[in-house]
Amino acid sequence: MMRISMVKVCFLVALLATASQGLAEQVSPSKSPTLKERKSYDPPPEEMKADILMARGQYAEAISAYRALPSNSAVVWNKIGMAYHHLFALDEAEKAYTRSLELNSHYAPAANNLAAVYYAQHELSKAEHYYKKALKYAAEDPVIYCNLGTAYFAERKYTKGKKEYRKAFALDNNVFSPSQAAMVEAASSREQRIALNYYLAQTYAEAGQQEQALNFLRKAMDEGFRDRKRLNEDKEFAVLRATPQFKDLLAQENLN
Repeated sequence: MMRISMVKVCFLVALLATASQGLAEQVSPSKSPTLKERKSYDPPPEEMKADILMARGQYAEAISAYRALPSNSAVVWNKIGMAYHHLFALDEAEKAYTRSLELNSHYAPAANNLAAVYYAQHELSKAEHYYKKALKYAAEDPVIYCNLGTAYFAERKYTKGKKEYRKAFALDNNVFSPSQAAMVEAASSREQRIALNYYLAQTYAEAGQQEQALNFLRKAMDEGFRDRKRLNEDKEFAVLRATPQFKDLLAQENLN
């Protein structure tokens, strides 16, 4: 049975973020989208009607409405892909995202979402390729760094994954917060979940966000982390180790 895990938070965030950004953005093929451009795009009325259907979760109806629009818009094809993605029709989503990139090879949201499709299909090298492509044109987007890092974790490239997560966190220290992200069911190994949650605990501890650090440590322990020596030695937990909350957590997990 597949589990809900923090490992996959950023993927649905990517999909939903593009549903909010992509529902409000248009870019020229000659340049990459900026955050200002994403927020300033005002879609035409018929596209807005389709956007409303998408926002209401009426994905099949949204697809029909988007397909009635002119077929030369990378933005619209990305939205069609997202609607199929929400319906878990990944083959159709892949076709739509690919068409979006054919119309605008610099369109980062479509590249990001196409990568998410490949990730879901366990084609990790393709996912990695398209996340990197997306970052060429949206280097300020923390979600895409998060996604690339998660792909690296899935490939057990933990050092690379940590590096991308650090970039994501530097751009937005709430990027991994459950309050900023929706969970998605997906398969991942226990080893990967432990590594990812432990690294996030280190990241938040180093940033002085002790509550979040403890939350991720607890998640790692729930998955089976039991390395008391490492907890005592990792410099990121130097301050956290002195807190009553840290000691209580160790006592609850029989690691004191």
